Amino acid sequence: MLRWLTAGESHGPALSAILEGLPAGVEVGTKDISAALARRRLGFGRGARMKFEQDE
Repeated sequence: MLRWLTAGESHGPALSAILEGLPAGVEVGTKDISAALARRRLGFGRGARMKFEQDE
């Protein structure tokens, strides 16, 4: 099971994240995270705001 922890402000200058549960040595890059965030924007039950706000 993966666990995603975040700290900081969603609209602030920075956001920190910790991804737990990956085997040692598995690399996760910004492209991987961007793809997951793009899928999240299209998820069921999301508000209209999710469709136009961009994640960076």
